[in-house]
Amino acid sequence: MTPVLECAIYLTIAALYVYAVVDCIRTPEARIRMLPKMGWLVVMALMPILGAIVWRNLGKRSLPAEGRSSTD
Repeated sequence: MTPVLECAIYLTIAALYVYAVVDCIRTPEARIRMLPKMGWLVVMALMPILGAIVWRNLGKRSLPAEGRSSTD
């Protein structure tokens, strides 16, 4: 593998990890699912890649779409 590709992979992983940690810290407790905020941060600290991916997919509730009623 070339050094440039290797560096790009590491930078992508680092960016995902930093995004997930900052997103977790800034997310209100009411929108967090499955674990408390500190639990998610511990998971991300122990398993950075997997923790960030799981946080992104399962960690927080999405906001309801604005302008839509629940009866549509």
